[in-house]
Amino acid sequence: MVGEGPYIISDLDRRGQQKPFSERYDPCLKTMIPVQHYARLNPNPVDDAGLLSFAKFSWFTPVMIQGYKRKLTVDTLPPLSLYDSSNTNAKRFQILWDEDVNKVGTEKASLGQVIWKFHRTRVLMEIVANVLCIIMAAIGPTVLIHQILQLTENSSRRFWIGISLYLALFATEFTKVLFWALVWAINSPTVIWLKVAVSTVVFESLVSFKTLAHVSVGEVLNILSSDSYSLFEAALFCPLPATIPILMAVCGVYAIFILGPTALIGISVYIIFIPIQVFMAKLSSAFRRSAISITDRRVQIMNEFLTCIKLIKMYAWEKYFISTIGDRKREKKLLEKAGFVQSGNSAFSPIVSTIAIVLTFTCHILLRRKLSAPVSFSVITMFNVMKFSVAILPFSVKAMAEANVSLKRMKKILINKSRPSYITQPEDLDTVLLLANATLTWEQEMCSINDRKNMQSQKIYSLKKHGLEACGELTSSAQGVTGPDKQSGNHRWVLHNISFVVRKGKVLGLCGNIGSGKSSLIAALLGQMQLQEGMVAVNGTLAYVSQQAWIFHGNVRENILFGEKYDHQR
Repeated sequence: MVGEGPYIISDLDRRGQQKPFSERYDPCLKTMIPVQHYARLNPNPVDDAGLLSFAKFSWFTPVMIQGYKRKLTVDTLPPLSLYDSSNTNAKRFQILWDEDVNKVGTEKASLGQVIWKFHRTRVLMEIVANVLCIIMAAIGPTVLIHQILQLTENSSRRFWIGISLYLALFATEFTKVLFWALVWAINSPTVIWLKVAVSTVVFESLVSFKTLAHVSVGEVLNILSSDSYSLFEAALFCPLPATIPILMAVCGVYAIFILGPTALIGISVYIIFIPIQVFMAKLSSAFRRSAISITDRRVQIMNEFLTCIKLIKMYAWEKYFISTIGDRKREKKLLEKAGFVQSGNSAFSPIVSTIAIVLTFTCHILLRRKLSAPVSFSVITMFNVMKFSVAILPFSVKAMAEANVSLKRMKKILINKSRPSYITQPEDLDTVLLLANATLTWEQEMCSINDRKNMQSQKIYSLKKHGLEACGELTSSAQGVTGPDKQSGNHRWVLHNISFVVRKGKVLGLCGNIGSGKSSLIAALLGQMQLQEGMVAVNGTLAYVSQQAWIFHGNVRENILFGEKYDHQR
């Protein structure tokens, strides 16, 4: 949760202004130092780890040794880094989102652009490391091995040239592995920071609502689970295909140089296969998007089913609800179609390089061109290097398509603000609760602007007209008019024309049949409904104990304190 404690913001200060370059990237620049001998002495070694330790994850070695010798507990693990905490990342993301909203408005605000601003520096560094990894992966098998094979066919072999080529091959392979490890060392914390920041901001926005009238329970569960994971996958896989254009250009030029124009046939196979992969990935995402709406309804129905299971069993409504939940078959079919398309797309990726190699060499031989062992081996190796970058493309397109849907659903939560409270302060200090001709509904208010302007005057008039005495019980105007069937215009009234007063020292009890409006009346006093007419006033604070117990995973003290500090005197 975003609190008021100390926090670190890498590129924005507390006033929302950008810091100088040296202050913004000071921790990152320290990581570029190859070796830092004092990193293990810090509370969290990853914060001050050197470049080699950061890329090889060797900063984690002492923790692994400690776990091997004795059991690891929460107390023995290193403390959480300030850069990994939800407090730090959520505040920074909230600042960026508020800036974008203030700049272009809520409707034009782009959650995708805010996410890009949130982690663009680390993504760019990841792309640079990935490009260097691809270059090293291409130089070794294509250039160096090609030279080694040519050296073996040459009669005048020079020993020192062969040793140099072998050392250069080892250096390129080692550098390739190092850069690839650096890519994931940068990428993994980045996507975790993003997922934590977005989930925290969305959760806090949901907590600020008094009622979830604009979003279903099933949609909330999917947003905080599947949608946040879709965003995690998009941030994880989408930066990787950025090297495809560079790799295609370098490998294409080099293949034409050593093989000739026939190399364009193999390059064309890869180019043709890319839009096919994109189409199949989008088709799979379309099936998943269709299943999401069904999943939302199913989760909502299951929650209502479990909540009211006693009532359903008492009235023998099992068959009806079972038929309602039976829509799971349609959801299953859509997910199966998406899985089949994704499986077919993944199965086509490994055979692209084989098709490209066979067509290239067949056309080369049919044209009666010379084909030597060093040239053929270099071309095969080059096409295999290109295969990895193309194989990651369907996962990236699928993750991006699903993330776009998730961002729209998350933006719906962020742009909706909690409605201003309709609860006022009673004029009489001896009055605890006051309802005067109050008409409330669960639906959002659809009245016109003029109706909203007349709300305050209507409250005052209603209070003066009905000189409500200290009674602690419902007046005649409230009897027999509660219920969900009262219609007026576009509203569906739940509580209509309710009037009663509770004075200090009085006790009021409510009784009635199921569905008569008892829980709705309590919700109206808590400010969870929509006031259409009349007045609702509360003096002081309210303590509400719900009919159904709500606890979270933890001990009794944690469920009582709910994140607050323990006061031994109380």
